[in-house]
Amino acid sequence: SGGELQLQGLGLGRAPEASASAVGWGAGLGPRHEELRELREQPIDPQAQQEIINSIEDVYFSTDSFDIVKYEMEKLPPVLNLQELEAYRDKLKQQQAAVSKKVADLILEKQPAYVKELERVTSLQTGLQLATVICTNGRRHLNVAKEGFTQASLGLLANQRKRQLLVGLLKSLRTIKTLQRTDVRLSEMLEEEDYPGAIQLCLECQQAASTFRHYSCISELDSKLQDTLEQIEEQLDVALSKICKNFDVAHYTKVQQAYRLLGKTQTAMDQLHMHFTQAIHNTVFQVVLGYVELCAGNTDTKFQKLQYKDLCTHVTADSYIPCLADLCKALWEVMLSYYRTMEWHEAHDNEGVTKAETLRSRKKSDYSLNKVNAPILTNTTLNVIRLVGKYMQMMSMLKPIAFDVVHFLSQLFDYYLYAVYTFFGRNDSLESTGLGLSSSRLRTTLNRIQESLIDLEVCTDSTGALTAGEERKEKVPSPHLSHLVVLTSGDTLYGLAERVVATESLVFLAEQFEFLQPHLDAVMPAAKKPFLQQFYSQTVSTASELRKPIYWIVAGKAIDYEQMLLLMASVKWDVKEIMSQHNVYVDTLLKEFEQFNRRLGEVSKRVRIPLPVSNILWEHCIRLANRTIVEGGGGQSGQPRGALMQLDFQQFLMKLEKSQAHLNPWAWIGDHSNPPGPRGPPEGARRAPDPGPRGLVWPGGGPRGQL
Repeated sequence: SGGELQLQGLGLGRAPEASASAVGWGAGLGPRHEELRELREQPIDPQAQQEIINSIEDVYFSTDSFDIVKYEMEKLPPVLNLQELEAYRDKLKQQQAAVSKKVADLILEKQPAYVKELERVTSLQTGLQLATVICTNGRRHLNVAKEGFTQASLGLLANQRKRQLLVGLLKSLRTIKTLQRTDVRLSEMLEEEDYPGAIQLCLECQQAASTFRHYSCISELDSKLQDTLEQIEEQLDVALSKICKNFDVAHYTKVQQAYRLLGKTQTAMDQLHMHFTQAIHNTVFQVVLGYVELCAGNTDTKFQKLQYKDLCTHVTADSYIPCLADLCKALWEVMLSYYRTMEWHEAHDNEGVTKAETLRSRKKSDYSLNKVNAPILTNTTLNVIRLVGKYMQMMSMLKPIAFDVVHFLSQLFDYYLYAVYTFFGRNDSLESTGLGLSSSRLRTTLNRIQESLIDLEVCTDSTGALTAGEERKEKVPSPHLSHLVVLTSGDTLYGLAERVVATESLVFLAEQFEFLQPHLDAVMPAAKKPFLQQFYSQTVSTASELRKPIYWIVAGKAIDYEQMLLLMASVKWDVKEIMSQHNVYVDTLLKEFEQFNRRLGEVSKRVRIPLPVSNILWEHCIRLANRTIVEGGGGQSGQPRGALMQLDFQQFLMKLEKSQAHLNPWAWIGDHSNPPGPRGPPEGARRAPDPGPRGLVWPGGGPRGQL
């Protein structure tokens, strides 16, 4: 009821939910504003008022509606007492007055908030009415726009789309119309013997027909074009057969162009050979047949069925010379056509080769320009460059720690250089030869890095364990190569691709460090600049020197020098006469070099081989070959032996230079301190000087120790 809601909302009662029936206050019977004010103005003790409210029975606060009158009547005693009834009535009036007073207080207390909320509701109602008006006007304007603009615009767009479709359809129909009339033009071109134009037109029509294959009228045209193309090929074969007796440059050029368009140039050559054979047979048969029939005095058909060999037996002695003369004349015409045909092919082949070589050279030049300028990089190099950039920012922000940053940066480069050498440049068997290996500066740098940076996990004794542990705090473990990298296969030139990528990437990183030297020098303290200079002079500048020991391993294993020594040991040097032919081991060695060049080309398809790397590889191979020849001939002496070895050596160098046009093997004999000169042997290689102390003469002009 309304009274219950008011009591619950105002927080009256002792039960969770209350009823106003305790004071006879029903729904719709709440006190008016004047009554509330009068009730509030009546003086009453709040505590006494709360006690009166607490004295109200719980049943009046229940949620269940019940009949108050019935409840009060049932409470009356059987014998009524007027005084008791009046006292109970007064009690109920006091309870009603206390509840009304409480309700009036709460209502008047909440009245400002109620008024404020009522104003907000009124304002919201006004805003909703305004929004309704705006929406109504918007809908009216949208309807006007839809009727006056949208429908017309969409209609224009639809018409434009239809127009485009119709224009495309018109183009297709015109193309189809042209295709339908193509057969007439093809017939005209064939009559004019314009075979290349006819084939080109036919191929274009076939391509267009495949584009419009979805039209039913095109399917028949496609098969008709194929038949026309076959007819053109038949006429081409007839035109080709006419060349055998009457060669015409313009006519033959058209025929060859037509076969080239068909992609059947080899078929044309096979057919031409067959036609020449048939032309020779038919020509000589007709000439001999004419004389046989003339000698026989009749035209008996039996002569036409004879074989040429049998037909020749019927030629009389009187007609032999004239028949032979006419036969030679007829064959001369065929041979003349054949000769002119050969001339045409030689001229056009040379022209084609020149154009192909020019185009290939141009493409190769463009490719080389793009490829040569591209550096060979690994992910490690890129990561180091990124770290260097971060370190540079750190040094610019924190200059007091610039030296520490450069120090750690140098350790990073040291470790990278040591890892590349450890993986690809260390080989104890080749280091023992003492040839072509690292310089003393590089060996010093590698030893310094190993001693200061690499932890080899070598502990001497228990007394020095603490000291060794303290020293290893600033050291790192030795690098290990992945098992996926194979460096023992001869087919890949013992991991040449991996060696090139690792080495050239390190060289590129060293070049970038060279560019950074002025920037690093600017942030370094004056007292620490000698450290930076030492780092560049002893470490960065030695990166390129790793090429020699790394590529020496490939050169030492790629060619079987031991086999050369065995072959040279079987040569007899003590012959009395000097032969003009070189020994067999020279050819075997040259084949080894050819195989090495072929494998090098296969590796270059995977990884670009820079020119410095190629030069070093060939230099190592030629030096090792020179050394092998010296060792193989060092067991004997004498003038004949020296002359034989000089012949072998000169033949080896000259044939190597001829087979490898990019090489100058003469530059790597004699005095190696001078840079390579012009191509060809040095001055001493063209004459035979006096034998050395052991009777051995070398093309370098001195004893074998100079090689």
